[in-house]
Amino acid sequence: MENTIGILHISTDSKQNHNVGILIKRALNEQSYSLIDITEKEQIELLDGLIINLEETSDYLKALQLLIELQDNHSLFIWILSGENNSELIKLYPHLSKNSIIEIIQKDQGLETLGIVIKNAINYKNQLLNNLNLKNTQNHHCLDSSKLSLIVHDKIIPLTQKEFKIIELLYGNIDNVVTYDEINKAIYGDSTGELLEKYKVANFIFHIRNKLKEQSYFEIEIIRTKGYLLTYSNNERNLLENTNDKVLQ
Repeated sequence: MENTIGILHISTDSKQNHNVGILIKRALNEQSYSLIDITEKEQIELLDGLIINLEETSDYLKALQLLIELQDNHSLFIWILSGENNSELIKLYPHLSKNSIIEIIQKDQGLETLGIVIKNAINYKNQLLNNLNLKNTQNHHCLDSSKLSLIVHDKIIPLTQKEFKIIELLYGNIDNVVTYDEINKAIYGDSTGELLEKYKVANFIFHIRNKLKEQSYFEIEIIRTKGYLLTYSNNERNLLENTNDKVLQ
C-alpha cells in the first residue's frame, strides 16, 4: 500500500525551502511513500500525512491559521518541523485538531527522527485498516434467532425452527464435522441411532442446502457415514486467506 505524504513550506524563502525539502526526502527515501510538495490546499485531500516546515518567526502564526482551517475538514497525521523550542504558538498546535494527530518535531532532533516518527505512524494506520478490512470480511454473515434467519451479506435466508437449530449447530462448528447424532439431538433430544433419524436429518439438510443456493458464501458438505460440514465456498475461502496473508505481511 503506497501512502502519500505532503511537504508544506510556510516560508517564502525558496532556496531554503528547496534545501530542507531535499533533506526531508532523503530522510524518507527508504520508505514506500509518495512525496509531494503542497502548493494548493486541494492537494491536502489526497494525503495520509502532512509535514509542515517552519523557518521564520512569522511562519508560526501562518501555521496556526492553517491548522484552524484544516481542523474540521481533514483527518490525517500532521508533523510540524520546528526550528524554535520556545514558541508559545507551538504549544497551541496539538489542541487545534479534532480529527488529526499533530506532533511537533524539533529540527535539532535530526530529520532521522522525523523519518522514524512518520514510519511508525503510517505503519500503525495501515495495520488498523488491514485489521478493519479483515473484521468487515468476517462480519458479513450472522444468525438472527429472532427471525430464524441466516444473514449473508444482504441476503436474508429464512429457516424453519428445526432448520435454524441445525444451521446454528453447523455455524458454531464451522469447518468441523457435525455428526448425525449431534444434529438429531439438537432437533429432538436424545438420539437412538436409528436409520429413520438419519433419514430425517438428511431431509432437513436437503432443504437447507437448497435455501443456501441464494448465496455463495457458505456450503454444506456431506461427510459420508459421519455427518455434515458447514464450510466457506472456495471463492470466499481464497478471499479470507489472501486477507490474512496481507495482515501478516
